[in-house]
Amino acid sequence: MSVRPELAFDVCWEVYRGAREVLETKRGISALNWKDTTKFLWRPDFRPRLNEWVADFALAGQAALDGPDWASRMVLFRLYYLGLAPYENARHFLGLSERSWVNWTEEIRHRCGKELLRRGMFPPRKYFKDDA
Repeated sequence: MSVRPELAFDVCWEVYRGAREVLETKRGISALNWKDTTKFLWRPDFRPRLNEWVADFALAGQAALDGPDWASRMVLFRLYYLGLAPYENARHFLGLSERSWVNWTEEIRHRCGKELLRRGMFPPRKYFKDDA
């Protein structure tokens, strides 16, 4: 049984949002501004850390939406999915109708979901090597 790319994207985005919250509020690390981190942040570990998930999620989206035909979708991805801008603010900023928003987000979820599956980020337990 294969997993729909949209489901993979939704699950991975939920983990991304949780990781961002942990990094920004509980550890005081800005997930998007590496200059805010302190010296000696890296610690050896066998498991990928939350900051690596955040980076890998962003890179998967970038790879999936690369190219001039997808530039507008990339802006939406960065603004709403990575930047976590509120829906109304993002939609107004991009000048999209509700119908266009739905179409664009479906395209993004499908393409990025396929890339997340290809990169082995779904299921997240596989990415984090949680075999227990």
